[in-house]
Amino acid sequence: MSSFKVRLFGEFSAVDHRGNTLALGSRRTHAALAWLAMHLDAPAPLRDFAALFGGDNAGAIARDIRYALRFTAPDVLIGAGDTLRFNPRSVEVDVARFDSLAANDSLNAVRAAAEIYRGNRLDHFDIDLPGFDEWLAERRLHYWHAALAILGKLLAAQIKAGWWENATDTAGRLLALDPTQEVVHRALMRLQLEQGRPDSALRRYQECADILERQFDRQPSAETERLREEILAALGKAPAPRDAFHKALDGPVLVLLVEDDAVSSALVEGFLVEAGYEVVVTADGGDALVELARREFDLIVLDVNVPTLNGLKLFEIMMKKGMDTPAIFITGVAGAEVEARSLELGAAGFLRKPIRKENLLPRVRAILQRRERVQSSR
Repeated sequence: MSSFKVRLFGEFSAVDHRGNTLALGSRRTHAALAWLAMHLDAPAPLRDFAALFGGDNAGAIARDIRYALRFTAPDVLIGAGDTLRFNPRSVEVDVARFDSLAANDSLNAVRAAAEIYRGNRLDHFDIDLPGFDEWLAERRLHYWHAALAILGKLLAAQIKAGWWENATDTAGRLLALDPTQEVVHRALMRLQLEQGRPDSALRRYQECADILERQFDRQPSAETERLREEILAALGKAPAPRDAFHKALDGPVLVLLVEDDAVSSALVEGFLVEAGYEVVVTADGGDALVELARREFDLIVLDVNVPTLNGLKLFEIMMKKGMDTPAIFITGVAGAEVEARSLELGAAGFLRKPIRKENLLPRVRAILQRRERVQSSR
């Protein structure tokens, strides 16, 4: 387990084994530490830093670093003098982890890399050290491009799986990084339209048009204009009341809730019942499989961690048995692995606890509407 964590995405930070964020002295010391963090495998990174960026000799910088890290675990630094460097076995660097994940094309790696990237590398970090700021600017640009690629892959996977809410969040992150991407604006417009939010989609179109005119002195493409026409047509239709959606379906909407935590189960059941859905509750994955064999459900909401059969295993069995009931996974476990796995399996959605009504119900409604459209087209 790492005893020291360095964060280079967003604002610079260093956290010791006790969870304390350290004050690291001068900005030159910050720069040297950032350099060491970016060169974990170099034999003498401090010597390279001094040679490239001038200033005091490497020995003086090494003394400053040792003083700044005097309260950390003794295994954080190895070497001496101009060979002083971080111990790769004891130091965790977010950029190094991002690089490793970005080189892996698996969905789990893509999702984890997207979670790590929290902003431009060493954002707002300029120290007027000859050459260093230029090097840093080049590295920022490199990781900006890498983040665009990672988020683009994640967005494509979420759209393909029908995870509209998650895809909307990812598209928003992409536009925060680069607001000039017309294709992402268009994807977000489409997502908002699919979610029954044509008013938001039209506002997104106008923002896209304004940015294109301001930045490139051009109008939106023909494809974007066609989507605008779809949005205007949707705005012209009178939508059914949101809380009466279940009445438009053929018979009552039946939801299976699989949750072993009594508080969470009661909360989610209350949200669903209040919205007009009929809910069957079980606290065990094996019991849930029995319920699925007894009757047909329109939706299953299941916790990842339940007894007998966990949520992921239960859903795998459902897929093998040919059950096409859409599923929303819920979990209190942090991290990207569970979310990526549920996406790979073909789940209809994913929510982290605590579950809020304003997050759950729109997602349930969108999934059921999408299922109804698919069934009507058959």
